[in-house]
Amino acid sequence: MVTKQAAIPSIYGFPSQLRERSKTTDTGSCTTLQFHKPNYSAADSSTTSSFLHGGAWHDPDITSAFATSAVAKLHQSPLFNTIAGIASLNYRLSAHLNHPSSPSLPNDHARSAKHPEHLTDVVAGIAFLQRRFNFAERYVIVGHSCGATLAFQTIINSTPARNRTISANACDQLYAPKAIVGTAGLYDLVLLRDMDPAPPMCQEFLASAFGHNEEVWRAASPVSVDYKRLWEAGRVAVLTVCQEDQYVSVAQQCVMVKALERWANQGGRNLKMMTVNGCHDDIWRKGDGLVAGIEEAMSLLLD
Repeated sequence: MVTKQAAIPSIYGFPSQLRERSKTTDTGSCTTLQFHKPNYSAADSSTTSSFLHGGAWHDPDITSAFATSAVAKLHQSPLFNTIAGIASLNYRLSAHLNHPSSPSLPNDHARSAKHPEHLTDVVAGIAFLQRRFNFAERYVIVGHSCGATLAFQTIINSTPARNRTISANACDQLYAPKAIVGTAGLYDLVLLRDMDPAPPMCQEFLASAFGHNEEVWRAASPVSVDYKRLWEAGRVAVLTVCQEDQYVSVAQQCVMVKALERWANQGGRNLKMMTVNGCHDDIWRKGDGLVAGIEEAMSLLLD
């Protein structure tokens, strides 16, 4: 069920910003998304960018609005005319009982999610956009922190081209993206806990999101995915780290590079590592870091 909310005034050269509320679970919880459509007719080769926010799966202060600065800067990018649309998605959060101003309540289904419910909402949101705007695999997922985790986890839920069918269940089929940009990403969850800069911070939010079974953490980690087998549509992966990141070690980028090697060694694939200035949240607050990764991914797709 999808209900349209009131139109929002144009921003940053996008004359219409579509907000949708899409019911994706049997619990009655909802995910929301914002879609920005440019004021020109995009070419068939253009791509849609889908943003996934971070916040350790539980921070209510970080929402789809995290992409605002990046959207503004993309409008000034020389690659702006290759963008068919920009989406930013929300998803259900895990419990955060100790949040300083807005602690979660036990009966709040939108803030008591456990894996894979965050991913279920993301997949439902992207699949909805694919059906609505018919861009299939012509899109880039841009994820920050745990949003980068979710971005690579979507590959598990995508339908390889060889298995796609026209059927009554076609609406459930997710086309994998051509590119993923992971910024300050969390790719090995056990390693993240083991390198926690402020224990027990990581242990607490990982247990809230995934439970206490570390085998579940390992299975959910993007480093565990066989990208060579599952990500046929993939052409570009960009892994960006923040030079002054106070939360996430560069080791996360290193292990993810290793996980993507077999995929990258096939013809027509590009794996790019980048470093940007700033702390963990600067990359989205200022927007430059997100835009740098997007521009790199889109340039590689156009080559």
